[in-house]
Amino acid sequence: MRWLVPLSIAARALSAHRLRSLLTVLSIALGASAIVLMISLAESGLLTLSRGLEELGGARLVLVVPKEPERAARKRAMFTTGFTRRDRDRLARGVPHVVERAAYAPLGPQDVISDEGTEDRAHLVAADSGFLGAFRMRVARGRAFTDEEDRRRARVCVAGPRLAERLFRGDPLGRSVTVGDLRCRVVGVLEDRARLGVDFGFDWVDLLVAPIDTVADVEEAARASALLVVKTDDPRNNDPVKRILNALLVERHHGVDDFTLLDFGGILRKFEGTVAVMKAIVGLIAGVALLIGGVGVMNMMLVSVSERVREIGVRKALGAAPRDIGAQFLCEAALLSGLGGLLGALCGGAAAHLASALIRRFTPGWVGAVSTSAVVAALLVSGLVGVAFGWLPARRAGRLDPAEALRR
Repeated sequence: MRWLVPLSIAARALSAHRLRSLLTVLSIALGASAIVLMISLAESGLLTLSRGLEELGGARLVLVVPKEPERAARKRAMFTTGFTRRDRDRLARGVPHVVERAAYAPLGPQDVISDEGTEDRAHLVAADSGFLGAFRMRVARGRAFTDEEDRRRARVCVAGPRLAERLFRGDPLGRSVTVGDLRCRVVGVLEDRARLGVDFGFDWVDLLVAPIDTVADVEEAARASALLVVKTDDPRNNDPVKRILNALLVERHHGVDDFTLLDFGGILRKFEGTVAVMKAIVGLIAGVALLIGGVGVMNMMLVSVSERVREIGVRKALGAAPRDIGAQFLCEAALLSGLGGLLGALCGGAAAHLASALIRRFTPGWVGAVSTSAVVAALLVSGLVGVAFGWLPARRAGRLDPAEALRR
């Protein structure tokens, strides 16, 4: 109740100079809206990437990736380089806490020719039958190839939706495509679903997936560049799973460390830490506009003090304490910045929604969000800016000599 009287007086004083007050409020609102908009877009990007990874298993993913060996390199001739079906099956049988596994080799963009003579380029992926399930890639038409077809090296394949649309004028099922020395029959078309920012070496919608053993017959790099994807039942079990995987693979590869283990649990933690730092930097950059608005608040309050010197003298002559005078002007500054912060948070949230809607038109997988922490931060910082930049004018008003003020 004590602050209601100063606030009502502050509201009347500010309404006496509406245009000046409006411009000052807008300067604060601009900075607050920049904070909310920029941090919300950064958070939306993180949510988009996180959702794409979570659909695949997120922190439960462990990738076994081939690399050049650092020790015992001469023993490489004693075994087949890369990862074979036996490697995959051994890992499936001998490792606890593993709920899903797959092998695939991303062979990059390749020239593709349809049986109609249409030429195009698409990512070729040599994979086993568990690949589509492990990466949550749904078949919209037709079917996926089976493990039996992979074992007997059947010449079948599954096409991405955009590739199938460009290559064939009609139904692509049952039609043939040629990639290098491989000619295969299309048995399925994938669902049109891209995952923004998630890159495992291939395009999610513009690709051709064929059995890994079939491709290996005509492309030696299919086995040499194959990766193993392992999904655990809980991220806490990633470390023991990695230790067992490492021991089994070192044994099978005769001590040659031609592989590395990528734990997505650790990768995601580092990435989230990096994004948190980036959000803080973005917030600080946007906060510069808020500081500029604070300078505007100080300028307006200094002008207000100079215009109301006689009023200050009268109030002091009637017994008002310097603290009360200072509190009055501080309330005016806080009211200006508070209104600006509230308006800026609302405008920033609306702008974030609008920006997400526009991005979603071109990138359907985008996840829009308004950062609650950014809204709270914008409101708090706006209030603090008003108090900080209003303190000097309030102090000057409180220290005015009443006799000197009444003579003006």
